[in-house]
Amino acid sequence: MRLVPRRDHPVRRALRAWGRRCIAALGLKRLSVRRADPPRRQQPTAVVRGVRVVFISGEADTPGHAYRVVRPARAAAELGHDVDVIDVHDLSAADCRDRTPDVVVLWRVRWSGRLEQAVAAWRRAGARIVFDVDDLMIDPALTDGGVIDGIRSMGLKPADVARHYAAIRRTLGLADECLAPTERLAAALRACGKPAEVTLNGFDDDTWQASRRAALLKCAAGHDGLIRIGYASGSRTHQRDFAVAAEAIAAVLRGRPECRLVLFREPRRGAPLLDVHEFQALAGLEHRIEWRPLVPLPELPNELARFDVNIAPLEVGNPFCEAKSELKYFEAALVDVPTIASPTGPFRAAILPGETGLLAATPAEWEASLFRLVDDADFRHRLARQAFHHVLHRYGPDGRRNRMQEILERLMAVPPRPMAALRIHDALHPGTPPTVPATELVTRHGGPQLAEVAVVIPLHNYAGLVAETLDSVARQTLAAVELVVVDDCSTDDSLAVARAWLRDHADRFVSATLLRTATNQGLALTRNAGFAAAEAPFVFPLDADNTLEPDCLRLLHERLQHSTASAAHPTLRHFGESAKVKQAQAWNPARLQRGNYIDAMALIRKAAWAHVGGYVKGEFVGWEDYELWCRFVEHGFWSVAVPEAVAGYRVHRGSMLRATTEPAMQRVVDAIRAAHPWLTVRAA
Repeated sequence: MRLVPRRDHPVRRALRAWGRRCIAALGLKRLSVRRADPPRRQQPTAVVRGVRVVFISGEADTPGHAYRVVRPARAAAELGHDVDVIDVHDLSAADCRDRTPDVVVLWRVRWSGRLEQAVAAWRRAGARIVFDVDDLMIDPALTDGGVIDGIRSMGLKPADVARHYAAIRRTLGLADECLAPTERLAAALRACGKPAEVTLNGFDDDTWQASRRAALLKCAAGHDGLIRIGYASGSRTHQRDFAVAAEAIAAVLRGRPECRLVLFREPRRGAPLLDVHEFQALAGLEHRIEWRPLVPLPELPNELARFDVNIAPLEVGNPFCEAKSELKYFEAALVDVPTIASPTGPFRAAILPGETGLLAATPAEWEASLFRLVDDADFRHRLARQAFHHVLHRYGPDGRRNRMQEILERLMAVPPRPMAALRIHDALHPGTPPTVPATELVTRHGGPQLAEVAVVIPLHNYAGLVAETLDSVARQTLAAVELVVVDDCSTDDSLAVARAWLRDHADRFVSATLLRTATNQGLALTRNAGFAAAEAPFVFPLDADNTLEPDCLRLLHERLQHSTASAAHPTLRHFGESAKVKQAQAWNPARLQRGNYIDAMALIRKAAWAHVGGYVKGEFVGWEDYELWCRFVEHGFWSVAVPEAVAGYRVHRGSMLRATTEPAMQRVVDAIRAAHPWLTVRAA
């Protein structure tokens, strides 16, 4: 029995009309992902592997399918689990009979008799049933057009939408528990008597790469003198939302001739996704609007990169809007574009006002925020860069894998552990972005291509050694390498030596950048400047007196790609005044508690560096790497040990360890123990 014909329902037709082109390029309605080799893990706790997960998608032809089905499914597969993705309309009796899933996730699936039979069969086989929804579409009473403006603007009948929501609500009744992208939506699910937790919408590796390419291409093309305020609406459902900012936008367009408002049209019929005629404030400003065709989701980064300011207005207090996720924020951040958003719950949780974005509740606040970003390019760029660092782990594939593993481990426990026992992963709690000092660009070679690994070299008064270090990087067998050298106001010829070396060897690298700090910053913040400038997703910090064996980056990159670790550290070969080998030891927080045994020379996921706040300047001079590993412990991150001796550590009297750290050891120990009270390290 069905409430309405599955494909002829008017809500389904409306969704398919605007969603088909957005998802077409993904080509992922039904996907079967077989488990790869289990990732290498060295964590002390046991890890559940080989879970069979089936995702059932109720709207495989809309963009939400990518956020809530494809990307979580890929995360589960990358963790070593067997994963199937099935369009609910392709669900067959064979799926119920032949497949024996451990976990079934139902995303936006309408109830049907066939679905209920399938769920019953799966539950008899011991499967856990999980309901996932990303809009507040479980309460038919909300279909009054006064709450959901899209019903009016899309010409839908409230009764049809109410029936659709009732069918979704009936599916909710079949589930053991629920997932949602926002806390407000999770709370609504709990009010229905179901346990619910938050799994954020986010981006994948492909989106990250596409976004960074788009940002680099925009930078290479130069500025055309226009400042674009972009509103990336994907459907004609946001008339009342846009009204929140309409007068402020009109004021900026009238006050700043160089400004343009960027809006989108349906690509085939050309129908605008925002009816500007409803906004009297925009009358006479039609020539200041740039209309762009709506593009498939994989092409969205190219459009967002055209913006200078991204806006996300919503009706604050409207229950439907309060449940909306903050995806407009992280997608703009990936292309170095700052966001002004309405202070709904998800945006308040996501944005650090004045640091990673701006929140505007009233027309006056919208106007002040817009003028501030339009008039201050430096502030605009600083806000965007901090936002980029802020979103990398929280919304990225690393955070998603961690969260997925926690959920599956809890579900597969016998008996299943209650949600109260689940450690709330810190990916749900945004931290403070790294402190990145001001730098000037000395020289840059290369185009908008992206490397697999970046090497960051902080440089201060090592003119006699840095060329040897750079030579070792040039000899790496890994081809796609990015090089970033940051001179920290050297008083010798270090800057000139590095500049000459890059001029002669730049062709070896995907890109080679030389920066100089405005004032002397010290090792921690100079490293941060290098990490921030690097575009590659994996970064290797290399001090200017150390060297690498040719296979170093290749080996570490391979090990980290096949691991859920946030870093990979190699065995060190001492040279100079010592010739011993320091064998890489497995990650062990208890051992780190007593003292550091992992050097700064490690390949680190940029997302992890950003999420823990980067390197921190403090009294622990020379122990900046140890302090970073302490924060890795506190965030649940870890590093995989690589046994090969592929990194060279120079032992000499002029090193920072001997010249600065050892004479002040007690002060350094006191400082790091004050920052991390769980440490028991003592001065020798």
